[in-house]
Amino acid sequence: MQKLLVFIFLMGLTATQLLFGQKTETNNNLKKDKDTLEVWMSKFYTITNLKAFPNDRYVLVTKTYKKNNDTILVFNSQNPDQLIHKLVKRNNTIFLDNDKLLALGDGKAELLHLKTGQKKVYENVQRAETLDKGGHYFILDKDKSLNLYDKNGKLINSVSGVSQYTSDKKSKIFIAEKEENKQTKENTSIVSVILSDNKSSKENNSNKETLYSTENEITKLELAPSGKYLIVTEKAQNSDHLQVTFLPTSQSMSTNQRNADTKRGFKSFSGKADFVTITEIGYGKSYFIDFDKRIPSIKEEMVEVWYGSDKNLRKKKYGTQEHEYQIWNTATNHSEKLRTDRFSTFAAMGSSHYFLAFNTEEEFNYVNTSLVFSIYLYDITDKSYHSLFTASSKITGTKDGTYIVGFGENQGNWVLYDLTSFTKNKLPSPSFITEKGLKNPVFSSDNRFLFFESDNGLWQFDIKAKKMSPAGIAKGKEVKIMDKKTWPAYAQYNARFEVSAINLQKPMLLKVRDKKNNLTSYINWRRGKTETLIPPTQNRIKDIQYNQDTGSIFSIEENYNTPPVLYRYETQFKNKENRKTQIFRSGKEDKIIKNQKQEILSYTNTAGTPLKGTLYYPIGFNPNQKYPMVVRIYQQQAESCGIYPIPDYDEDGFNVRLLLEHGYFVFLPDIIYDARGTGISALDCVNSGLDQLQSHPNIDQKRIGLTGHSMGGYETNFTATRSNRFAAYISGASVNNIVRFYFSYSTHFNIANYARFENGQFEMSVPFSENKEKYFKNNPIDDVEKVSAPMLLWAGLKDENVTPDQTMAFYTGLLRNRKPVIALLYPDKEHDLGRGSKESEDLNLKTLEWWGYFLKDEKNVSWINKEMRKY
Repeated sequence: MQKLLVFIFLMGLTATQLLFGQKTETNNNLKKDKDTLEVWMSKFYTITNLKAFPNDRYVLVTKTYKKNNDTILVFNSQNPDQLIHKLVKRNNTIFLDNDKLLALGDGKAELLHLKTGQKKVYENVQRAETLDKGGHYFILDKDKSLNLYDKNGKLINSVSGVSQYTSDKKSKIFIAEKEENKQTKENTSIVSVILSDNKSSKENNSNKETLYSTENEITKLELAPSGKYLIVTEKAQNSDHLQVTFLPTSQSMSTNQRNADTKRGFKSFSGKADFVTITEIGYGKSYFIDFDKRIPSIKEEMVEVWYGSDKNLRKKKYGTQEHEYQIWNTATNHSEKLRTDRFSTFAAMGSSHYFLAFNTEEEFNYVNTSLVFSIYLYDITDKSYHSLFTASSKITGTKDGTYIVGFGENQGNWVLYDLTSFTKNKLPSPSFITEKGLKNPVFSSDNRFLFFESDNGLWQFDIKAKKMSPAGIAKGKEVKIMDKKTWPAYAQYNARFEVSAINLQKPMLLKVRDKKNNLTSYINWRRGKTETLIPPTQNRIKDIQYNQDTGSIFSIEENYNTPPVLYRYETQFKNKENRKTQIFRSGKEDKIIKNQKQEILSYTNTAGTPLKGTLYYPIGFNPNQKYPMVVRIYQQQAESCGIYPIPDYDEDGFNVRLLLEHGYFVFLPDIIYDARGTGISALDCVNSGLDQLQSHPNIDQKRIGLTGHSMGGYETNFTATRSNRFAAYISGASVNNIVRFYFSYSTHFNIANYARFENGQFEMSVPFSENKEKYFKNNPIDDVEKVSAPMLLWAGLKDENVTPDQTMAFYTGLLRNRKPVIALLYPDKEHDLGRGSKESEDLNLKTLEWWGYFLKDEKNVSWINKEMRKY
């Protein structure tokens, strides 16, 4: 049992409010109430992981409870609201053909014929996959036997001693098979292939041909995206090297060919590494091989030395990496090792001629929360380097390597490079949208256009005409491209280098978000014409599956008063009113939620910044009564207004549904920072939101509480030092002394914390040395004596994001100034308390008791009385 370290109080829980409005008087009644709450919460669930069969006949969703998600529900889309199968403890599913399903989980595989209901169960299963040809499937059991079956479940081949495998998803399986070498008495791995043709045989050697043999341990098998090569990764014996061998998939060799001639047709590379990554360029034209060796940080026994000129502070905790890069041109069979004496890191961006080159050492004095790089272009032909960006962390290329586009952090604009002529273009930006507002670039597959998502519609840059223009859709609305193809090239230190493409021969699928009116829609866009797939809805669309061939789209949608619903839209119907069909509505037992009331408030703060606030009404709201209210702050929260509220012991102690059930209004105001500083602007936004509710006839203005976690905790602390509008506060894992925090080092993010203020979440936008007054004005600890209402503070003692000494500083300040305060310190927890943990349960129950004590006059709570009886 984990021990909870709690300041001020030593005993456990006492009183709380029953879910249905009753009060408890003793610890025994509390236990009974807690059990009642647990049973009630266990009935709530949501649905996720939408999957639809290629013919749209069947659709699957996962039923997710607060502590498990191992139940899959199967529906026939032509028979709405009729569950045809429930798969328990099966968390992975594979479509076999139009009416068969292979489900895996809990060490079993289940072949289910959806039309007839017949099923076959396999025990002791490790992995399973299907082959497109003839509906074949194969299963690897925990005894390392791989069995191949036809579509009727008949065994047609079996191989034992399988350590690794991969397949072409069509007709071949490549395996690493263990066998004993009679001469060396050692296990030899043999890469083999099983052909899933129409022959049926249970003989182990049928339909097998040996491609390659080695005495090394095979650690990975993978098929190149083009299918031209089987790539074998081996760990060299008595060495720290990995070997990568490329086997042409069309060439085979017999098992007795083990002389030097067997190496013909292979291509092997070796490097000192713990990991190896292979990138295919130009449909197998060349391969970029990255041997990655991890060097752990050295822990000095007596003293650890940190230098002011150290450029690798970010790597202090986890160590460094050393790379060996090799390029292989398959047409010429020429290979080359890249030198890393000037640049430590290279990335392939679709070109076999040019590669990005950069160093991962810190170059900008740790002023950014994400590492940005000075990027160069390496020309493999003449071994030259060309400067591209002085500071960038976002670069996108075309699949054929013709163009790359990147965002220059110093210049604040996107720059497009043509690598065929090595010319660059600074992309023009519309006057009413900032360059950073243009985001997530994607090239058309024919390299004619470059598209950008934005909060103001879809934008396109005509590469030949060098013209930026709106695509003519969703003006003033947020747009996201949903069907682009992306291949990552480098993704460390929050940098994102990738190849991205969209095929304009097909309609482009776009998600459109109208934030002003809280509406979401999905549309197809092609050559200037649009087709609405999902009309604008205030529902939150959790997931979609779209079949362009049939015109059907499935969605999971929910709202604050509606549990998740599975829908089908059929876009080819002429009668638009009848094309939306409900397939399954979850949470039918949650009858009370349909009467839930919510308001979205629109207002401005004193600086004129437009804001929104979401107000939830108590469950069972009576317009003739007044209710207390809990205000929760973080940053912008309006996007959460459509989430179906499930009661749970949330990891930060705040759960909307539990508060609503206990008779509270809940208000979530947006917080937007400005030049005045983080705390001052947050306080202004909070007050502006409360001003909108000042005349609300059902909110008791004397019984309002404020809470926040992390950044919301800082905002709560600052507000507590400046406001008299709240009866009590709860603040979790929060910064309280921003000056001290500014001059500290984060072992969680491995950065100097001043970056989080100057360019990060705090948005102070200026160093402390250049505007000390701004920092002092926004520092909660400097005015801790002005807190006028009781505070509950909490923190995890293993928190490296916001260290617990920050919480203890505010506790100490309140203690010194004789202000009512209780601190909850959880020894084994970090920045939050973990979903479903005992600590989360404890915090959620104490939170309900805290609000009951100060906002509803429920005073029979011993652990709070122990502090409050002194005042």
